[in-house]
Amino acid sequence: MPTWYASTYYDGSSYASILVKTREARPIFIKGNKHFGITYGTVTPPVIASVLGVYDSERLKSPLNSGKKSTWSVVDKNISKAIKEANRVALISNTVISPSVLASISELKSAVKGDFEHIQYDPISYSAIRKANQLNFGQSFIPSYNFSKAKTIVGVNADFLSTWLMPTEFASQYGERRNPDNAGEWMSKHFQFESVMSVTGSNADYRAMTKPSEEEAVLKYILASLRGMSGSLTSSLKKTTDLAIKSLRESGKESLVVCGTNNTGLQQLVNEINEQLGVYGTTIDPYNELKLFRSEEAKMMECVKGISKGEYDVVIFYNSNPVYTLPKDDLKKALKAKKVKVTVSLNSHADETGSLCTYNCPDHHALESWADFQPKTNHYALAQPMIKPIHNTAAALESFLVWSGKTVRVEKDSTVSYDTIKETFSNISGADFKMVMHNSCIDIPQTTLEDRISFNSADLSPMPKYGKGTEVIAYQKSAIGAGNHANNPWLHELPDPISKVTWDNYITMNPVEMTKAGYNTTYDQENGLSMAKISVNGVSETLPIYPMPGQAPGTVGIALGYGRGGNGEKIGKSAYQTAEYGGYEVNKSGKPKSIGANVYPMLSVANDEFTFANTGKLTTVAGEYLIAATQIHHTVMGRHSIVRETTKEIFDGKGKEAYNPAHTLQTLDDNLNHVAKPVSEFDIWDEHPVENIGHRWGMSIDLSSCIGCSNCLIACQSENNVPVVGKDEVRRGREMHWLRIDRYFASDEEAAVGTKKDKSSFSYDEAEIAALNPKVVHMPMMCQHCNHAPCETVCPVAATTHSNEGLNQMTYNRCIGTRYCANNCPYKVRRFNWYNYPSYKKFTEINPAQDDLGRMVLNPDVTVRSRGVMEKCSFCVQRIQATKLKSKIDKVPVADGEFSTACADVCPTNAIIVGDWNDVNSKIRKSSENKRSYQALEEVGIKPNVWYKVKVRNEHNNLLSKLQVEKKAHHGSNNKHH
Repeated sequence: MPTWYASTYYDGSSYASILVKTREARPIFIKGNKHFGITYGTVTPPVIASVLGVYDSERLKSPLNSGKKSTWSVVDKNISKAIKEANRVALISNTVISPSVLASISELKSAVKGDFEHIQYDPISYSAIRKANQLNFGQSFIPSYNFSKAKTIVGVNADFLSTWLMPTEFASQYGERRNPDNAGEWMSKHFQFESVMSVTGSNADYRAMTKPSEEEAVLKYILASLRGMSGSLTSSLKKTTDLAIKSLRESGKESLVVCGTNNTGLQQLVNEINEQLGVYGTTIDPYNELKLFRSEEAKMMECVKGISKGEYDVVIFYNSNPVYTLPKDDLKKALKAKKVKVTVSLNSHADETGSLCTYNCPDHHALESWADFQPKTNHYALAQPMIKPIHNTAAALESFLVWSGKTVRVEKDSTVSYDTIKETFSNISGADFKMVMHNSCIDIPQTTLEDRISFNSADLSPMPKYGKGTEVIAYQKSAIGAGNHANNPWLHELPDPISKVTWDNYITMNPVEMTKAGYNTTYDQENGLSMAKISVNGVSETLPIYPMPGQAPGTVGIALGYGRGGNGEKIGKSAYQTAEYGGYEVNKSGKPKSIGANVYPMLSVANDEFTFANTGKLTTVAGEYLIAATQIHHTVMGRHSIVRETTKEIFDGKGKEAYNPAHTLQTLDDNLNHVAKPVSEFDIWDEHPVENIGHRWGMSIDLSSCIGCSNCLIACQSENNVPVVGKDEVRRGREMHWLRIDRYFASDEEAAVGTKKDKSSFSYDEAEIAALNPKVVHMPMMCQHCNHAPCETVCPVAATTHSNEGLNQMTYNRCIGTRYCANNCPYKVRRFNWYNYPSYKKFTEINPAQDDLGRMVLNPDVTVRSRGVMEKCSFCVQRIQATKLKSKIDKVPVADGEFSTACADVCPTNAIIVGDWNDVNSKIRKSSENKRSYQALEEVGIKPNVWYKVKVRNEHNNLLSKLQVEKKAHHGSNNKHH
């Protein structure tokens, strides 16, 4: 039986209240804690996938002295001596939000006779928000935002649903107000201004392609208009901006404007706009400070200068990898030249920084250690270990206390961290420690900000400067992020929510511009992408160019977090694939190159702020590059039976037939006249005895709520032992994910995704090409568990059968691998094991189940499939059975909501509902009968047990295509991208 523990996750950038599933003292699955915490049960792909990191065979297994295995007694003695004799010591860490760790750092400081500096440095910086608030409010802080209270949301380069600040908090807030069915309640209206198509931008009601150099003009135009003044803006931006201003005026204090650009001047403009709207105290809480992201770039750069000059005796790196993430390589040169007498890394791997240090003192994995956190002023959280430390590692908290002389190292079953955290807790709260540990968190009185703060206008700080040329944006992908999880194969194989590319980094560019420049916009299993050299700030990298609809003309984007191990350091085998099988080039040393390119050196520092957008130059490079994408067709081409979308104006003002017409087929009546009748009246199968008899398991997916975050895909992989297959196999169309998220762009032939603009002149050739700035729909697709499943009728050995509870079942040991079922599946959701992934040599470098340690993450409730076997979504049947057994023991019926699939467990917006359809009062039954509900390809007559709900955008119907350019401008070439 599984044991669940409440805990907290924090890796320096992502924060979440979590529940961890363990089996035989092994953590195997992570989901959000929907009962307690400030993140409302929301998690992200890196949070879910972090469970795999416990069993990473490339983690350091013991302390190292000059790269060689050592003991804690030896390294402790040497480090303690060096610290006590040092004249100047620096501790470089990510933002530390643990009161107990901060206290231990204070103890370490007291043990240093000379100067001690603790520098908090985050590779993704939000220091500009703090600086702007210092100027406007007199205090340096990041406030709390509440998207659920905002009737109008304006985002400027802020991917708040995926990577900006606290997406684990914002995504669920956003989802609360995106349901058009809530009668009498409002639906938020979302405007997004951005360069690279992001997860957030793909969900916006109105999206404007905005170059980084245009952000200042957009914000000043909004501010001037709200103040009743005139302003100027380019015509391409003015339409959307005017609509946003009109909506902001209507919403007033129930509005929210956010900006993700790390520039103090732009953040001051945002503050002025929000103050003009009166949102402070409504959608923005300035009294409840977000304690994450306290990065101090100025201090960090000064420290690097001091290290280069040999001014430090000891430098300690804690959960920080600046050799990889700093814009310049001065620190790397200084560490290689031994400019510091003693350097210490507490990082879990011998990464780019750790491999250059004197001592490596690896910290526990987060799921192996006690920890405490204060993410906000009024909130305190605990993290408890799920498993005893697998290796001879030690908690950083304990190491700091040992080196300061406050305690003695306990190498086995140490309670130092637990005792310290318990003492910290007693000083913060008088509550019951065991109960708080059970819940994982507690609210505490606000203490840091003054009770009252007032807004004051201040002279605007310098704005970003851009030269002539292509504007290059360094952005984060939702899976890889800043790159600290680059050793996780689950995250590399997770298709990017927008591009659907796996295992690679690339340059994003608008396909219209690519066509004009002569770049190839067509790619598939056989044809690769054009290559180009991108040069920024004197740094050049060669990468493939990916056609990204919605990319602002004049800009390109490159993801951060790639290029790990590019310095020759070994950071983990799962970050690579062999040249023979993965298709990667081999460098001079004979080792495979790292995945993608490290973009951090391209960043610049302006006014002591890291700048993530700069002017660069693009140069064509000969050759093509094969990429591995899980989707190579990008529009639904007017197929209304697959994706349905409408506007709130139509949804509120017209009947169901206007946006969700019933499927009909033509037949003849008694008088031989053609008449249309519902699809349900046509049936060539005998009914399965599942309706109103026992259980009938079903699922409902709301396309309005689904944001495409991909949590469900990673959760399914974790719960169901889905193997990693690598780039080469994905490129062959052999990915094994049971669940995929189809992402569809609208074309100029469609009024909305799936809706033909003009049926009489509709062109499928033209509909195959995404619009310049398209609308986007995300559609999760898994086995539909059809009651008249075509896969069941063609299996020669009855390996796939129908259960009396409406499930399409797979009997693995009966399957002989004919793949007839996959050929006969209209949804293409069945997966075939071409290899024995857990043991075949081709997958040694990437599959975690290839070694004894990696196999510990496998769920024992789910069979590990072998070569030649077909598999697919089972509706997490192991969970269904566990729920039924519990109900049987308790002698009560299965309660609605008691059973949940892995995908529904981690959905931040509750877009997925599962349950017993035969329970007439269940959520799934009511959802399936909703006027927005339909079934994909219902006209085929296979009666799925999965329902979708029509996507509704909060926009006016007559503005659907306002942001799209004329067809002739877009389709000036016959070269189409797919």
